[in-house]
Amino acid sequence: MVLVVSLHQKKPLVADVNKMKNLSTKGYKKNSPDKDRPYNVIPSGDITMKNVDFPVLGIDNEGNSKVMKPGKDYSFPGHTVLEFKMGTKNKIKIYNKIFKK
Repeated sequence: MVLVVSLHQKKPLVADVNKMKNLSTKGYKKNSPDKDRPYNVIPSGDITMKNVDFPVLGIDNEGNSKVMKPGKDYSFPGHTVLEFKMGTKNKIKIYNKIFKK
């Protein structure tokens, strides 16, 4: 079991990443089996957008967000990043469901 803990929030966010829905290590890369999902949960704060064809919104478990562009690398302070396709609806609801338990 891998636990992710954020101590930078007023209320620490704890997540068991092994039990998260849509857990992915390949995200939206062209060859990823997860590329068609509306969102992916990446168990890392380091994200590469190499081999990704479109911009992706990333929000880490501490609430930091970035619009990530294809071909670039990104680093988040948190330990887990929720990735969304830009057209995904209900982003805040999904974020809260995953991280605000």
